[in-house]
Amino acid sequence: MNFQGEPLIAHVVAKLQGLGDEYIVSIGRTHDAEQYRRVLPNDMLVVEDTVDFHGPLAGFMTALNECKSNVCFLAACDMPFIESKVVQYLFTESSKHSSAIPRWQDGRLEPLHAVYDCNTARTAAQDVVDERVWSMISLVDRMTRVRFVNVEQEIAPINPTLSTFRNLNTPRELQDLEGALNRKVPPLGNST
Repeated sequence: MNFQGEPLIAHVVAKLQGLGDEYIVSIGRTHDAEQYRRVLPNDMLVVEDTVDFHGPLAGFMTALNECKSNVCFLAACDMPFIESKVVQYLFTESSKHSSAIPRWQDGRLEPLHAVYDCNTARTAAQDVVDERVWSMISLVDRMTRVRFVNVEQEIAPINPTLSTFRNLNTPRELQDLEGALNRKVPPLGNST
């Protein structure tokens, strides 16, 4: 989907450029990899899911299998307002533990906007798959040494509108957001 005249994923990638050593975009088996390669920088590795189920966990597992780094930042492709300062903060916090995952005061997690220790995440992901659960929350539940970063107390000072978590799940949400931006209304936090 396009957002403000560019593919939504291009906005996410632009915000993350320069924050890591390698970039992996994991896509579903039914997607056209060439279509992604045309809109992404040449240094991005585009990989197709290698597991027999769908969803974010499938994409994460595929990317983890390609990742050469010790830690990684996992981002959803529908979050055009990712704030690089928040990502840097999560990397800093993960270095003191193993992973850093934002958590709202009501307990909701942001597992698709988090830094993971790759080895720990691979093990937890395999455990979840072996149990046939296939959820990112289940993966997080099986991880050790996770630093849960308080969204309201730690991330809000960096990104006051919490727009870094704003995701677009439907064409309607995309249309509403573009309308709000045209009226100069700031995007607010998570839409889920």
